[in-house]
Amino acid sequence: MFFTTIIFFCNCENSNRLIKSQNKSQIDSISYWIKQSRNSRFTLDQKIVFLETAYENLEKIDSDSIKNKFLGDIAIETEGLNIDDLFKESNKKSLDISIKLKDYLNIGSAHWNYGNYYTDNELIDSAYFHFNKAFENFDKVKHNYWAAKMLYNMAFIQGKFKDYTGSEILIFEAISKLEKVDEKVRVKKFANLYQCYNYLGLIYMELEEFDKAIIYNNTALDFLTKVKDKRWYREGSLNNLGLTYQKKREYDKAIESFELAVNNRNLKKINISFYARLVDNIAYTKFLSEDTVNVYKGLNDAFLIRDSLKNHSGIAISKRHLSEFFAANRDTVKAIELANEALELADQVENNRDKLETLLLLSKVDKKNSNKYLNEYVHFNDSLYVEERKIRNKFTRIRFETDEYIEETEKLSEQNIFIIVGSVLSLLLLAFAYIVRVQRARNKELIFESEQQKSNEEIVALMRKQQSKLEEGRLKERHRISEDLHDGVLGKIFGTRLGLGFLNVNGDEATIEKHKFYIDELQNIEKEIRTISHELKSEILASKENFSKIIKDLIEDKSKIGNFEYSFESDNTINWEILDDAIKVNFYRIIQEALQNIIKYAKANIVKVAIEIKNENITLEIEDNGIGFNVARKRSGIGLKNMKSRAKKMNGHFLVESNIEGGTTIFVDCPLQEK
Repeated sequence: MFFTTIIFFCNCENSNRLIKSQNKSQIDSISYWIKQSRNSRFTLDQKIVFLETAYENLEKIDSDSIKNKFLGDIAIETEGLNIDDLFKESNKKSLDISIKLKDYLNIGSAHWNYGNYYTDNELIDSAYFHFNKAFENFDKVKHNYWAAKMLYNMAFIQGKFKDYTGSEILIFEAISKLEKVDEKVRVKKFANLYQCYNYLGLIYMELEEFDKAIIYNNTALDFLTKVKDKRWYREGSLNNLGLTYQKKREYDKAIESFELAVNNRNLKKINISFYARLVDNIAYTKFLSEDTVNVYKGLNDAFLIRDSLKNHSGIAISKRHLSEFFAANRDTVKAIELANEALELADQVENNRDKLETLLLLSKVDKKNSNKYLNEYVHFNDSLYVEERKIRNKFTRIRFETDEYIEETEKLSEQNIFIIVGSVLSLLLLAFAYIVRVQRARNKELIFESEQQKSNEEIVALMRKQQSKLEEGRLKERHRISEDLHDGVLGKIFGTRLGLGFLNVNGDEATIEKHKFYIDELQNIEKEIRTISHELKSEILASKENFSKIIKDLIEDKSKIGNFEYSFESDNTINWEILDDAIKVNFYRIIQEALQNIIKYAKANIVKVAIEIKNENITLEIEDNGIGFNVARKRSGIGLKNMKSRAKKMNGHFLVESNIEGGTTIFVDCPLQEK
């Protein structure tokens, strides 16, 4: 019996050794296949086979923690090689195992992988969601370095959609986390601090806080001195610094920064596309400073490099800059041709910023179609603003819902503790305490939601106010140029023409005819300048179309977006030509805001708009058959407040009538006022 027992234990020990030996062999094999997939001498198809083999061998591993480590490695490699199916399968399995093991570090890593995947596929809201989830889990285990990287990723996405304030907050939070990172990863720490301060420089440049932008760019360059692998980051920061000085109109400093960057002898070999950008920036800055030396050569050299690389975004910028150059040199035909080519390219690559800038340029160089391009610019800019605002709201919601989830979890934990302690008491007391607690929780939730709604409205109000200031600034600048043309240039030409008219010119008949011809030409120039001056007065009023047609076009555009039928009636007795401009502008904006509200909230399929004259007043009525709302209970939103404000500016009245499921009607009337 004793002998049999010894044999049994010996067999068990041998079996365990065999299992360990087999597991070690499998682990070595999986490590080998993953390592081979990173070898640059193999083709993509070969790398796919290596990773699939590694994944199949994972089934033979018993330990979840070991399996999870390899799943994470496979997910990272497949995401980098764009092997979508294997990435999704391996990363999902890694996430499931990590959640099962409560391994928050690997839960965060799996979400990080998803964030990178969705970023590559331009599904930005999904990417943001997963970066935020990764941040939560890294933050939970106090991994400040990785938590900071996730904050940076989220800030970068928000900055891309012009949420500069939100982006700024996240970057400062990332910097705070990085400063807590210990010295073991000091090189990575400094590299990431460089990226954060560099991005802050870009944010403040976009916010036109140029002095702050310069400070943070220089701070980024200071951190870069502590980084070993500098690549071409220094040149990138110098380029950003140059662009900041360029926007600040300190052209000498801008050129100095660009030239410091372009002086890197290896840059042309390492990154020729970036080299072309610097060459273009130097030439364009010289053009802006009215320095003509080698400007065309620089602009053209940059264009030729970009053209050889098939860099369509770069080509569009080069053509736009060349168009400005030819326009300044009075070659209008060439300027219009290049600007149109730039617009087409920007449209192809869906570069919205370049498209907007090119439309603005065309409105200046192509005088014949100026109004067309200005209207297109306004419509496109408005649509971009609406779309960007929707995406920004999504980001806010993602972070808000996460915070709400954490708060709810904490409340539930407190409740559980309370129940355990309270179980010593009677069941009746426990039930009573639970009911009271639930009711309080509901009240708190309602208060919290109310405060959040108020905060959201305040944020939207601030954003609208900022946009309004931008529009107001743009309009003031147009008016200033208009007045300068009308009062300054026009007056001088008129004086010159009168002086020429009083001259007693002697000579043959041909000379006298030429003298008369040039005086007439001056008069024609006066008329043209006067027309341009008047058209500059208002973006809406610049159109030569009848104002009723402009309103109809606006309603028609919005009907396509909101998928509703419409009718528009305008009193034929209204003489829009002599009507005060303020009425036209405010009526246009009220209709625009009302239609936007109908699209967002009303769910209407029929909209009626009517403008008519009643008792020396001009009236506007906008009616929809949407879901309506309780006017007495609903607080006025930003849109309604804006409409009331516009009516007040016209010394008019504003009224809203609405019922639940009964549609909404907006009335505006104001006294008739002529110019």
